[in-house]
Amino acid sequence: MNFKTLQAFRLVVSQGSLAAAAQAMNLSQPAVSRLIQMLEGETRLKLFDRTRRSLTLSEAGDRFYRETRHILDGIDELPHIAAGIQAGQGQPLRLVTAPRTAAGLVTPALARLQRSQPNLKSVVDVLSRFEFESRSGIARYDLGIGSLPVPPTLMPIESRPLCRVRMEAVMAADHPLARKDAVTAEDLARLPIIGMQPNLFGRQQTDAFFRSSGLMPAYAVETTSSVIACQLARDGAGIAINDRLSVLGAPAGIVTRPMAPAHWLLFGYIFHAGQILSEDAQTFLDCVRSHIDDFRAESAENADCVVPQGADT
Repeated sequence: MNFKTLQAFRLVVSQGSLAAAAQAMNLSQPAVSRLIQMLEGETRLKLFDRTRRSLTLSEAGDRFYRETRHILDGIDELPHIAAGIQAGQGQPLRLVTAPRTAAGLVTPALARLQRSQPNLKSVVDVLSRFEFESRSGIARYDLGIGSLPVPPTLMPIESRPLCRVRMEAVMAADHPLARKDAVTAEDLARLPIIGMQPNLFGRQQTDAFFRSSGLMPAYAVETTSSVIACQLARDGAGIAINDRLSVLGAPAGIVTRPMAPAHWLLFGYIFHAGQILSEDAQTFLDCVRSHIDDFRAESAENADCVVPQGADT
């Protein structure tokens, strides 16, 4: 598949028009239009709906863009990679993660690593759960950090656990349930719940918790952002469901209470099968484990809600 056709497609979508894409590529508008037509011929997909005055993504084009965005975005990295090689720069540590684990595990661990190795360059991609699973099949990263398991991908991957984390109810500090040591599905069933959207991993885990008690929650708000969910809980819109590690980046004014019976998430890391982890990747994992240990040492509640798992690589 032609490199320029993919670049043209990405720019038309991201810039919003043929004219803007043409300017970015330093080409004429008809030349970019021909590149798009070439890509449609190569893919046998109608990527855009055309009128005399506009060009909009078709349903097939939207799906093609969403499912290949991680590849298309990588196109822009090629000149920087080549320049780095020419300059003799070392390879950066490349991490891919999902929002749930970005604040709870990746950020504090990476800060530790950078303090010990200030000259190390790192690249962190924070993706939706869907994008995280899709990126798992592309050999562009050293480690993926997220919830396990990860579905099979085109390229075989291996996974290792880091910790089990108990799901918790997130609420405003003055909420009546904040007085309880733990909350049950029955406590929550009649209250407004702030949940993730139905296709997201966090929503699936929340639904599984309620189903185990034969109940289904009343979702007052659905969102794609766990940070927004916590903010809404703080502001009194309802109760969000998250875990103690993932709310580290949440706003002040919230409290968490463990769910009963206990429902656990497994966090870990993934890498390509047969891949030998670099020294930087190994050191980063040591920093993750140190952060987990320090977090558990802060309180008995933290220790009860976060349990280390395996240390082999």
